[in-house]
Amino acid sequence: MVHVGIWCGFALYVVIALVTQWDNDLLRVDSSVGVIRWLLIMMWLSFCTYSLVSAVRENFFKALRSMLQSYWGRQICIDLYISVLLSIGLVWMVTSSVIETILWSLAIIPFANLAILLFVILRLDDILAAFGLA
Repeated sequence: MVHVGIWCGFALYVVIALVTQWDNDLLRVDSSVGVIRWLLIMMWLSFCTYSLVSAVRENFFKALRSMLQSYWGRQICIDLYISVLLSIGLVWMVTSSVIETILWSLAIIPFANLAILLFVILRLDDILAAFGLA
């Protein structure tokens, strides 16, 4: 039942992120950035669905305990959390805000790719601009 509360918390976080970061241009498809954003939205929805199904079918902590017994399992966990740190760095680079970075970290640390994908969808234009691509 712990996972139900965690998922409800993530759903609330998604709603708050959408309300506070919403831009009417987010759903436009008349540019290559719009097409990329829609592909990311579909990827995010698919990944959320798969993660929810996984959460219902298998106990996360039991699966994690099993994974951590193998070298590859530990390597995958380390790899994931290196990407989490890089994702938090991306948030800082794009927002330059300690508060916003901390708030996004609250979702990125437990939900990793689900949270960073949401950030990328909402801030794709800013990310591209940060890399000089917009």
